[in-house]
Amino acid sequence: MLEPLGLTRAEQDLYERLVSNRPLTQAEVGDPAAADRLVELGLITLMPSDPPRYLVLPPDITLELLVRDRELELAKARQETVLLATRFHTSTARSEPPELIEVLRGEPEIADGIERLVRSAKGELSFSDAPPFMEDPSQVDQEPLEKLAEMDISIRILYDRTRSVDRPGRLAARVRGVNDGEQARVGDVPLKMLLTDGPMAFVPIDVNATSYTAGLLIHDPVLVTGLQGLFEQLWSRAIPLATYAGQSSSADEPTDQERDLLALLMSGLTDSESAAQLGWTERSVRSRIERMRLRLGTDTRFQAGYQAVLRGWLDPHDG
Repeated sequence: MLEPLGLTRAEQDLYERLVSNRPLTQAEVGDPAAADRLVELGLITLMPSDPPRYLVLPPDITLELLVRDRELELAKARQETVLLATRFHTSTARSEPPELIEVLRGEPEIADGIERLVRSAKGELSFSDAPPFMEDPSQVDQEPLEKLAEMDISIRILYDRTRSVDRPGRLAARVRGVNDGEQARVGDVPLKMLLTDGPMAFVPIDVNATSYTAGLLIHDPVLVTGLQGLFEQLWSRAIPLATYAGQSSSADEPTDQERDLLALLMSGLTDSESAAQLGWTERSVRSRIERMRLRLGTDTRFQAGYQAVLRGWLDPHDG
């Protein structure tokens, strides 16, 4: 049953033998090619004993890593499928109803298209945040999001782990917004997308541009469904953006700045990334973390994060 992870039948048989038995020597293995492949995949290792023996690494860890690699490959394949389908529909637009895909050029047309996309939402908007970005990183797409909140539309935002985080203030600006009902996660985002259950979607044409130059406003339900499937796959693998729960069980509540810092750290940001988001120095971030750790009476950062959740300082606010 491990063929979907890239193992041949011979490699799977050898792996099962090694899982069920003591470490085997190279002579006992009998299939050096299969053994080399398992080593390459990180499932086993060759110990420098006398004679050298093959040792199985923990399957619950190594196989999970292989599964995640396959999921990432599938996500990239789905992304490429959507892009190719978009290119196909765009190239055959002369024979298709003109309302299925609109080509928007320049920020005024794009802003108008996004406005229409927002109005199409019936119950939800999904937004993956990747380049291109607006000029002010802390105010990206704020107006459409505020209008959605007024319309009682649920909002899900997926921030790119690297390219969104390196924009100062981008995630920090959303920490408080999550308490207002938004759901936000941090993960790998290959493509900027705005999707509604209208169904309607917006994607930029030039994903390498530094600003909005052109984009597609998609009404074709088939393409929107494909983009939604990509978003759901990326969303399932992302980390929820934590924020203040508002119901602390301790009289020693965190300050607003500490809440914002905790939210970013619990969402997977490093000290330097958190410092960039909050406009602090990395030294200031580490100092504040140390003070919170002492207040929580813990020895490690992991214990401090656990205690912060137990005391009601943080809540994923996700689903």
